[in-house]
Amino acid sequence: MVAGRAPGRGLGSATSRFRLATVAALIGLVLHGLFTWAGTSAMFTAKTLNPTNAWATGAVSITDDDGGVAMFNATGLVPGVTGSHCITVSYGGTVTSAVKLYASASAGSLAPYINLTVNEGTGGSYASCTGFTPVGGADYAGTLSYFTAAKTAFGNGVGTWAPTSNGQTRTYQFIYTLDSATPSAMQNAATTATFQWEAQA
Repeated sequence: MVAGRAPGRGLGSATSRFRLATVAALIGLVLHGLFTWAGTSAMFTAKTLNPTNAWATGAVSITDDDGGVAMFNATGLVPGVTGSHCITVSYGGTVTSAVKLYASASAGSLAPYINLTVNEGTGGSYASCTGFTPVGGADYAGTLSYFTAAKTAFGNGVGTWAPTSNGQTRTYQFIYTLDSATPSAMQNAATTATFQWEAQA
């Protein structure tokens, strides 16, 4: 026996600590089990989805029936002489578009004396204006010089056609007249112009 120490006190303390440790371990195991069960236990679920969303672009496309040949090659003109020609433009796009006509090139001194009217309509073709029927008023009526100077891009071009699907067509009738007041100084004068259609969506 050790002097000053109660019999069995050291052993009792060790046993108490062991018991406390054992209880703590058991409590830990129980809590761990509860958390594990809570994390893996089955639940009611439901889902819905909106599958395979997609985006794709459309396209605009226009062609004409001139076969690469100019509408006019008029020579020997005198004041007051007039002439006309038609051309059919076809739409091959997949989206609604606006189509405008403008001049992409011009040259020569005779343009101020050539009066030009452009009508938009149906029927007729590059081969002949037979059957052409105007739609609305004239797209343009004025001098060739003003047209080639002021109508030079889609933004200031003329026309009301707005095709909505592939295969639609519109015929344009061009009528020119050499002004009856054309001065004698314009003998042997000439001018050229390139007409262009553009579709935008």
